[in-house]
Amino acid sequence: MAAAHRVLCYLKAAPGQELFLPSSGSLTLTAYCDADWAGCQSTRRSMTGYYIQLGGAPVSWRAKKQRVVARSSVEVEYRAMASATSEVLWLRFLLGELRVPQQAPTILYCDNQAALHIAANPVFHERTKHVEMDCYFVREHLQYAEIQPQKIHTSS
Repeated sequence: MAAAHRVLCYLKAAPGQELFLPSSGSLTLTAYCDADWAGCQSTRRSMTGYYIQLGGAPVSWRAKKQRVVARSSVEVEYRAMASATSEVLWLRFLLGELRVPQQAPTILYCDNQAALHIAANPVFHERTKHVEMDCYFVREHLQYAEIQPQKIHTSS
């Protein structure tokens, strides 16, 4: 019942929106995340964002200025990964309720090699302590095989 309520809330919030899916593709989720570091000239806060496709069609996207100033590019990229992971989990749940379960982990593309290393490395260091909560969140869902972070080139 709760899942049906969530679907109805979503449909109510998005009247008239249409989703066109290719007839020949598989209905798998693919996610992309990215961030700029200290991009705002006046506050030095960073922008993070994600873009998620279902069968090649866009289903979710977001760009947001971070509430805090990031101390490194890795920090802001990792926060983008955590934000994208959160949305991927919700979409996987929704698709499961709609009887379109995702069998394989959702590929999450990120262009920051250090952020990908943190996701795969279970050891924390003093340098990454300030992003520890996001690290645990992403790593937990990596271990549950719900996401699979992969490197993508910045120009892609």
